[in-house]
Amino acid sequence: MARSIWKSTMWLSLWVGLLVLQAGQAATHGHGKGDGASLLPECQGSTALPSPNCGQTPTPAFDRQGRLWLAFARQGHVYLTHSDDLGSSFAPPRAVNRIPEAVSSDGENRPKLAIGKQGEIYLSWTVKIPGRYAGNIRFTRSLDGGETFSKPLTVNDDRAPISHRFDAMILDAEGRIYLVWIDKRDLAAAKKAGQEYAGAAIYYALSDDLGESFAFNRKLADHSCECCRIALDLDGDDRVVALWRHVYPVNIRDHAIARLGPDSQTIRGLPVRATDDGWRIDGCPHHGPDLSVDTQQQAHLVWFTQGTKNKGLMYGRFDLRKQTLENQYAIDPTGAASRPQVLVVGDRLYTAWKSFDGNQTKLLASVSFDQGERWSDPYALAQTTDGSDHPQLIARDAQVFVSWHTLAEGYRLLPIQAADAGVRHVE
Repeated sequence: MARSIWKSTMWLSLWVGLLVLQAGQAATHGHGKGDGASLLPECQGSTALPSPNCGQTPTPAFDRQGRLWLAFARQGHVYLTHSDDLGSSFAPPRAVNRIPEAVSSDGENRPKLAIGKQGEIYLSWTVKIPGRYAGNIRFTRSLDGGETFSKPLTVNDDRAPISHRFDAMILDAEGRIYLVWIDKRDLAAAKKAGQEYAGAAIYYALSDDLGESFAFNRKLADHSCECCRIALDLDGDDRVVALWRHVYPVNIRDHAIARLGPDSQTIRGLPVRATDDGWRIDGCPHHGPDLSVDTQQQAHLVWFTQGTKNKGLMYGRFDLRKQTLENQYAIDPTGAASRPQVLVVGDRLYTAWKSFDGNQTKLLASVSFDQGERWSDPYALAQTTDGSDHPQLIARDAQVFVSWHTLAEGYRLLPIQAADAGVRHVE
């Protein structure tokens, strides 16, 4: 490679600093001018309660009864709580890990939450361990509705003090649990052999016994970006589709997509290039993609780029059968836009993202009524003048919400009414 990994790390720090200054792209609660002085009273001080309003990177999930569950991290614990009134009030949170540990809780690397068909509750997170950017993937489960939790186990079978981080979790239709993460064991091996190795790798592990145990780790791809979140969804064949930022020669940070499953032939074709923006940077932008797959094997993708071909927030429809990207569209080309999310619900397609105007952050949404061919004009769901988390799209039946946390307002579950988007469409 043109530069060593060591130099890439130096450039990463410089690049992220410039990105924050120029476009407000901080990794965690980065938009807004507050310094924490506007924290809610219940969240101030070291003895603050473990409230969803204080856990700054909450992850939501609905169960089959429509109950909202929320996982969040605070002071070395991952907490779980639930709400029967769409987030207006929450039950007392329970710590899922009895012994506190250094839980990662930034926007790209937050605790994950998934709920099975029979109400099984699964949680995963990354724990920091001694070593530069070192971490392990942790997992626990509850089979009694969140009353008790299993002893957390470490999923990565490589236990070297290196990076096993940025976990993502999904369940397939059979209830199998997939954990996918960014792993640097191949980078470490290459260094030991005196060889170059760009980026990291994507690994995953599978559990088919309700999280009692996980099978051996499998490598999905070499040369992933080092610190961008991984997006997961299921296709029409119940295969997991994974989308991640990838390192293409030389230091081009676009995206790759692949399908994996429970059998030995885990990859249907090698991972293929999903986007081609020409974004060349010597470091990870800490800004991962999102995807949602419809019933026609169309993977709807959203991502952030500052490439030579495209800039800002992008949408594209990737045909999983043809393995081609179609209908690419700039959601928001401004440098102030960030953290896009996408969700297919029925015959509608939803996107949500943040945009910072130098004074306040707006939470924006747009709706497509024709599977991404055309989009409604963006409209604001909420705003804040202080720091804010990344938005997350979530659906209960046909109703779509944006889960959002801000320092000043706390946790909010905001409904998206498709009618509010109007009937105007932009090409």
